[in-house]
Amino acid sequence: MQTYPIILGTAGHIDHGKTSLVKALTGIDTDRLKVEKERGITTELGFAHLDLQGRRFGLVDVPGHERFIKAMVAGAGGLDLVCLVIAADEGIMPQTREHLDICELLGVRLGVIALSKRDLVDEDWLELVTEDVREELEGSFLEEAPIVPISTVTGAGMEDLKETLVELTKGLATRSPDGRFRMPVDRIFTVKGFGTVVTGTVISGNAAVGDEVLIAPWETPAKIRGLQVHGGEASKTRAGMRCAMNLAGVSVDQIGRGDVVVHPSSITPSHIIDVKFRYLKSSKAKLKTRSRVLIHHGTTQRMATLVLVDKTELVPGEEVIAQLRMDASEPLVALPGDRFIARGFVVQQHYGTTIGGGEIVRVQAPKARRSAVEATALLTAMSEADTVEKLALEVMSAKSAGRDLEELAQRTGLPPSVLGTSLQKLVELGTLVRAGKGKLAIYMHAEEMARLEKLATDTVAAYHENFAERRGMPKAELITRLPSALPSRMTEELLATLLRRKALEEDQEIIRRPGKGAANAEVLSDLEQELADTFVQWGNTPEKIKKVAGAIGADDRTAQRAMQKLLTTGVLVKVSTELYLHANAVESLRASLQKHFETAKELTPGEWKEIVGASRKFTIPLAEFFDKERLTLRVGDVRKWRGGSS
Repeated sequence: MQTYPIILGTAGHIDHGKTSLVKALTGIDTDRLKVEKERGITTELGFAHLDLQGRRFGLVDVPGHERFIKAMVAGAGGLDLVCLVIAADEGIMPQTREHLDICELLGVRLGVIALSKRDLVDEDWLELVTEDVREELEGSFLEEAPIVPISTVTGAGMEDLKETLVELTKGLATRSPDGRFRMPVDRIFTVKGFGTVVTGTVISGNAAVGDEVLIAPWETPAKIRGLQVHGGEASKTRAGMRCAMNLAGVSVDQIGRGDVVVHPSSITPSHIIDVKFRYLKSSKAKLKTRSRVLIHHGTTQRMATLVLVDKTELVPGEEVIAQLRMDASEPLVALPGDRFIARGFVVQQHYGTTIGGGEIVRVQAPKARRSAVEATALLTAMSEADTVEKLALEVMSAKSAGRDLEELAQRTGLPPSVLGTSLQKLVELGTLVRAGKGKLAIYMHAEEMARLEKLATDTVAAYHENFAERRGMPKAELITRLPSALPSRMTEELLATLLRRKALEEDQEIIRRPGKGAANAEVLSDLEQELADTFVQWGNTPEKIKKVAGAIGADDRTAQRAMQKLLTTGVLVKVSTELYLHANAVESLRASLQKHFETAKELTPGEWKEIVGASRKFTIPLAEFFDKERLTLRVGDVRKWRGGSS
């Protein structure tokens, strides 16, 4: 038996026999709600399973009534293949076409057509309707799909349909259990003695009993107390499985249909999403930019504004790059590669309100403007790229900020093995530059690094022009001239690269171009050397400026000139108006900070005091100094590593 099921969805017009077909195949009646029994239609998703020749099919029976298209989208979003049910006595109907469009927009590419109710028509009529269906499906993903006449009343054709399903799925790859765990919620209820239960189809990743989870996008914490997979008890669940999850620590009124169960810190919900959007040919009018649309994604419905990136309007049948800007209070839990449906608010004659849909290209996106040609070109390239190329473009879009491993995982949803292998390949090809190792690694696109290298060398060259009498440019000053978004770890990599190439030289925290800088600027007088040695002895707790002269036995004017020489040559570093340290002391503190953040995510005031070995008189200005250097970032009472900690 294949352990992991193939997800098979039924689709088609109301009352064409989808639910009867599922019951005939599996023996399970998916009309589980009282209203469904009374009205004879499926208003919510129904689920069943079927075992055929070593394969397990998880069947999703989606409703056919136009009002319940939202449920149909929820079911179709995770399908491996579809069974399009068309009644032999009626043929293709308006909702049939809409279901077909939705399946195609959601990326379903495999399917079979079941001509139901064959017992109600004769052979001549059956032949005519078969030809009509084939003609109507021309140009769609089902144009060459097998057509199997069936009757759930007499059983005719049912074995043929089963054989067809087996043949269609030969060679179909099972879904990978890697990646970020996501289970969109379609039902929430309480079971006496157990508490809150949610159901859904796992669309990526895996989870197990005992896992800590979040209800996204609201970040409501919970814990998996128990699991059922396709009706049986289980300890784990994974992509492709139909799952019921018993959750501890959360009540039913804290969860809604459309929420997504995820692992903590695994996915950041998005307010702006870049998409490849196709406007359906069935639409009757042009679609203007900034149109309001209802987005269906998984089991979620969200209001959004559809912004066209390089056009002002669309004609029916056109495909473009666009942005979905979600309402402020309702972000979307999405990843690149996900599919979505967009619906309007006017019912079209003989059709529903579906206007289009497509594929998500980038999440957590910046606002796009039609005047931003470079950004538009990047987005267009991302929409056409393969996995590795898209990863490189994702890093490029960050510019000088770069991307760390965790951020790339959240933005791409790639499994760790794929992400790691792809990044390594891009580094080896020279497409990306990596600074740091393991979880602390940061990646930057080589084109951006080249731009920053030129900026650094040009900045130092300009400094030589303006201060020809000086030995060179203080390293700390050069760092302040680089983009503020540049992580400190990437700054170190940038300077190290330029030093290796001999594009720059470094001497005691002074940076210069080869052959530049005043030759005699390095020479210190005896008094200046004595002052430097004194600051070395003081370490992290130097005397006040007004006491410096007395410490070296000089008058104030002479001491001030010596101080200025040491600052110019980079021997001393100005931390604040009243605090100066020897460059070696500053470098030692910088190294201690980096070592601390290799194992910690934050730095408390107490921990900083222990590192410095001094009172608040020294720790506060020193902490602020490293904030200005963009080595650390103050968040409340603690500090974070700006270079990108794990």
